[in-house]
Amino acid sequence: MIKLFSLIVLCLLIAGCKKDSENKVVKTKITQNKNLKDYIDFEYDEVIAFASVNPMDYYDGDFDRELNVKKFKDTVSRKLNPAQIRELNDILSGRKNQKIYSVAAIADCFYPRHNIIFLNKNKLVNHIVVCFECNRIKGSKPSLASMKNFRDFFNSLGLKVFDNPIEHSAYYDSIQLMHKKK
Repeated sequence: MIKLFSLIVLCLLIAGCKKDSENKVVKTKITQNKNLKDYIDFEYDEVIAFASVNPMDYYDGDFDRELNVKKFKDTVSRKLNPAQIRELNDILSGRKNQKIYSVAAIADCFYPRHNIIFLNKNKLVNHIVVCFECNRIKGSKPSLASMKNFRDFFNSLGLKVFDNPIEHSAYYDSIQLMHKKK
């Protein structure tokens, strides 16, 4: 009877130790995720997020060139506050929870209607352009952000995200029209 009792206690101890080691692995992964290098490691004095009806207004069709800030004809823009910039940095650095298992359709369009620009003394120092229609991101430097995090971030700023360009244009055109009537 004592041998059976000892064997049961030994099995419980081994199982308990195994669970503790599994928890340590999970905690280590979370800690490593929080120690990722900051994406925003450059000088800036202003960060602006904006949504545009027609990305050709400022890109001239060449999406690999630097943005020309003087050509912006955005319909809705938001100057980011320090808390929003910290959240954006966590998203771009990969520290914000990523939904890796999500499936997204990819099209071959790349008309980035949602944008983020970093300015220093009114000069562009970094930019990020996002196309939710084809689920692609381009920028001055690569980021670890997911499309889901970008979607949530832009929506939280009031820069509504649509997967369909017709819905997007109708929504932002109506906002632009309201501003012209004022």
